Amino acid sequence: MDDLLQLTHAGKALDGAPEFRGTCCAGGPDRAYGGHVVAQALLAAQRTVDPARFVNSLHAYFLSMGRPGTEVQYQVRILRDGGTYALRQVTAFQGGNALLSLTASFKKVESGPDHQIAMPHVPMPESVPAQGELVDRFWSGITSSVIRQSVEVRPISSNSADENAADHGGGRDRCMWIRITGGVSSDHWMHSAALAFCSDLALARTVALGHLDRQVGGKPHQKLFLTSLDHAVWFHRPCRTDDWLLFVQRSPTSGGGRGLANGEFWTRTGVLVATVAQEVLVREKQALTADARPIPAATMQAR
Repeated sequence: MDDLLQLTHAGKALDGAPEFRGTCCAGGPDRAYGGHVVAQALLAAQRTVDPARFVNSLHAYFLSMGRPGTEVQYQVRILRDGGTYALRQVTAFQGGNALLSLTASFKKVESGPDHQIAMPHVPMPESVPAQGELVDRFWSGITSSVIRQSVEVRPISSNSADENAADHGGGRDRCMWIRITGGVSSDHWMHSAALAFCSDLALARTVALGHLDRQVGGKPHQKLFLTSLDHAVWFHRPCRTDDWLLFVQRSPTSGGGRGLANGEFWTRTGVLVATVAQEVLVREKQALTADARPIPAATMQAR
């Protein structure tokens, strides 16, 4: 994972902003994986702050589609350096085209009241099949061999989850164990970036859970076009991404051409380490015309 997220310092842009460069893997045919761009943008921001600060949140908007294997420039603006918090804004460019706008907040460690909700009762990763229909279904929409080699996923059957797990009308929570397999350095910044990388793998498709026809075996009753519009992560506590994390997702609502997905990351010992949210463009493919067809994914031009 360290090699996958590697950045090089490229001096400063014309406006004096620190600049870093990297390349991103494919998330689909001829299309850069949005989670990779988010992770590298976060790393670029982290390189301009005091190492004693930990990232506490990021908010990103996907502006246009990137090309895998082509250099991406990350320009960092220093918005604030306070006594506890620091704020950075990163814009990712490729060939002069803006791909992503990300704002990240960093803070020093401090003590205070602590509470969290309980982790759902699910089987431990060792008892969840590493191969099978659920695994194949998960990877069916992800063509990148780089992601498959770097991330291991073990989806949990809905029949194995806690019988008291929430049912949200459009479907129960979707749960999976996930971890980085290629090794991650002990640097806490690298683990934060690796978590951001993983957080974009499944959220968009979770929105489709609310559009299932239970009368036909749970298959989508219509073909949907799904693409990420924005992405947010709140980092609650440090974690290691090369150990198993439980990723729980759900979609509380969709309508008006948009859907919302959110979820949580937990350690195997039940520590809540991050909360994520993503807004997704949702349209019926058969309803698209040449004039109304959306620009693909993380591809949306600024509206």
